[in-house]
Amino acid sequence: MSLFSYAFLLLPFFNTPAELKIKSEEVKISWHEIAKDHKGTFSGFEATILFDADDLTNSSVTGKVDASTINTENEKRDEHLKSADFFEVKKYPELTFKSTSITAGEDGFVMKGLMNIKGTEHEETITFGFQNNIFSGNSTIQMSSYPIGSYPTKKPADTEVKISFHIPVG
Repeated sequence: MSLFSYAFLLLPFFNTPAELKIKSEEVKISWHEIAKDHKGTFSGFEATILFDADDLTNSSVTGKVDASTINTENEKRDEHLKSADFFEVKKYPELTFKSTSITAGEDGFVMKGLMNIKGTEHEETITFGFQNNIFSGNSTIQMSSYPIGSYPTKKPADTEVKISFHIPVG
């Protein structure tokens, strides 16, 4: 076999982006329920991130958050949010996201994907940037799309929750 043949066989390995290691202890995921002005955070974030800014078709994100880590700095509210009335964390311990596409946007990147909350999957769009080995961005989701509390009975505009994140990788 010629040297050219060996090089051709190895080519796919050079076009595959490396998996980025998340600095878990530095990850920040926050949310803001706009209508009620409730704010909080999630921790326990894990993800597989493949990112190639030069060829976004090779990029993907699959991630999850431990639903039991919800924190509003109000213990009584946190326990209620973990109950069957809301996230039902004993039955649905994770919130998940799997990208379906990543494209270049005006101010960074646009990722579309499937978010799964309490067993219900819905397409969401996330805008983000990547600088100094940090992914940062946000998304606004309508909780009326998910079986959480009384949200499904409300108008989508009344159920907006802004999610923001800061994810260092190394």
